Amino acid sequence: GEKLVSPSSSIVSAKPALKTPTSVKAAKASSTSIKVSWAKVSGASGYELYRATSKSGSFKKVTSTTSSSYTNKKLTKGKTYHYKVRAYRTVKGSKVYSSYSSVVSKGLSK
Repeated sequence: GEKLVSPSSSIVSAKPALKTPTSVKAAKASSTSIKVSWAKVSGASGYELYRATSKSGSFKKVTSTTSSSYTNKKLTKGKTYHYKVRAYRTVKGSKVYSSYSSVVSKGLSK
């Protein structure tokens, strides 16, 4: 009738995972701007948008925003731009990121 208890396990901490942004779209907003939009991610504090000028090129951060869309202005006519987005949540002062979305591309005609 005795209860045997094992020693306690070590303490582990986990960061809550965020879903990857979906429904990412890029549309021409003007002759020199592209509006990128995506579906909101539950629990996200904000989003980071990245851009490259070739699909295999290096992506650079364009902006951090709490909105689910962003209009990228002052772009060059005749170029194609490639975008991806990831969500983040701030946990205890540091950002926890989702995976990157799939890449969407949009060209601006001359």
